[in-house]
Order: sequence, then structure tokens, then C-alpha cells
Amino acid sequence: MSTTTGNRRQILWPEIRKSPRNWLALIGATFFGSGLLPKAPGTWGTIAALPLWYVTQHWPFDQRVALWVGLAAWGVWSSKIFDQVNQTQDNQNIVMDESTGVGITAWTAGIHPVNYLVAFALFRFLDIAKPWPVRAVDRWSHRSGNRWAAAFGVMADDWVAGIQGLVLMLLAQHLGWLPQ
Repeated sequence: MSTTTGNRRQILWPEIRKSPRNWLALIGATFFGSGLLPKAPGTWGTIAALPLWYVTQHWPFDQRVALWVGLAAWGVWSSKIFDQVNQTQDNQNIVMDESTGVGITAWTAGIHPVNYLVAFALFRFLDIAKPWPVRAVDRWSHRSGNRWAAAFGVMADDWVAGIQGLVLMLLAQHLGWLPQ
């Protein structure tokens, strides 16, 4: 049985069930299933990542970087496999990009709840509005004929939005508008 709303939101469950590799891609691409929620999967993927950021705020810098770079790499791999298995391009259920992107924006959030709300709002705005260069990376990923490049592009536009959000967070913290 497949769930289809156009070609960008399709899950071919018989294909997913065929192998552990496909299951691992499903878990990674959907950030532990948050992308399978029925409405606004990108928003759910963003929300699902914030607790992990909060828990890891006190980790040593190199361990935090290793965790999030690992998640990013898993996201590229799982996006490629998930799209390949489901015969889609940038499937809307793929939310590891939002999960890692908001993590970049929330990098300096510390333990202040207001910072997490601002990071969430900033990231979602930038991800949806796609200001330059986010839109350019998004367009590049959709034009790529190579599945690996397309999977990287699916993730990279959200990383760029995350960097833009981080710059705005740092500026707001520097100006005293947000706690440090």
C-alpha cells in the first residue's frame, strides 16, 4: 500500500519492508518517524530535533560537531535511498534536512527556552521563504540528474537556511535582544 499525494509525498511500504537498508533510510530520512506525521512534516522534523539540541548543549564542542555531522551524513545517504526506493525527488517526508538545519540555527541557544522558540521560528521562516542563496541551492538540487548530488542538495538548502538563522541568532544575542 502506498500513500500518495503527488510524486513528492509517496511511501512505497512494500519496498521499504524489503530490506534493513530501506528501514534505516526511512528512519534517517524521516528523523525517527517525525516526517511521517500527516500535516506539515518539515515543521514536525524541526520540532523533533530541538530536544536533541537541548540535551547536547553541554557536550564538548567536538562531540557535538561529530554527532551533527554524523546526522548530516546519515541524512544525505538516507535521502538518496528513500527517494530512490519511493521513486520520488525531494520527498516531503524527508525531514532530516530540517532537523539538522534547525540544529545549526540553535547552535548558540544554550538552555534558554526563548532562544529555542526564536531558533524554531527563524529557521522555519528561512526554510519556507527560501531567501537567496537558500533558493539557489534548492533549485540546484532539483535540477541535478545525479541522485547523490540531489540528496546532498535536499539537505544543503536547509543547512544554508540554518546558517542564516544562526547569524541572526548571534546578532540578536550580541545586541542583547536574546539571552546568551
